[in-house]
Amino acid sequence: MSEDLQKVARELKDFSGNVRGEAFKTRRDYIIMKEGSEGVRKVEEKMAELGFPIKFDKIDRSEWVNEGINSLSVVVAKEVFGWTEKDIFDLGVFSLKTSFITRVIFSYFISIERGFNIVPKYWRRYYDFGELFCKELNKEDKFAIVQKKGYRTHPVLCVQHKGYFSAAAKILTSSEEVDVEETKCAHEGDDYDEYKISWK
Repeated sequence: MSEDLQKVARELKDFSGNVRGEAFKTRRDYIIMKEGSEGVRKVEEKMAELGFPIKFDKIDRSEWVNEGINSLSVVVAKEVFGWTEKDIFDLGVFSLKTSFITRVIFSYFISIERGFNIVPKYWRRYYDFGELFCKELNKEDKFAIVQKKGYRTHPVLCVQHKGYFSAAAKILTSSEEVDVEETKCAHEGDDYDEYKISWK
């Protein structure tokens, strides 16, 4: 089902909160990998049509950029290229694997406990709003519950975050069999997003 991009743009126009420009850099690289350099131009043109002109190459990795614009660019890419939910999930995986900020943070992890408990520190380096934290870590039953509060832009970002958490969990647990289930969602009437991360 096609998204009403004008409606989404209006809803995200006044979003209060910023993300590092790193998010745009990894998205540009993902678009190039899947759609070629021409794909970046198509997304930029559509963003301009919607009143949000951006140039991926002009955004510095460390600068703060409005998260509403960031989220809109994901929705636009999904619509322009007909991306599936798997494509968006894979964008999350790709973002973790290629993000400079994430590589720096993950280089300090020495245990599963420290990895999941350092999540709030990671969030604050990447976003200037909301919070992300590990509510529960059960090493015996091999699962963790992660909550994301104060973040509500568009449902497609929930899918991207699932991919991100999946890739992170594979690093932290040294397991290739990881499952991420969104058990609560702010877009479905819950107060926050919650994810159950399981591994074998």
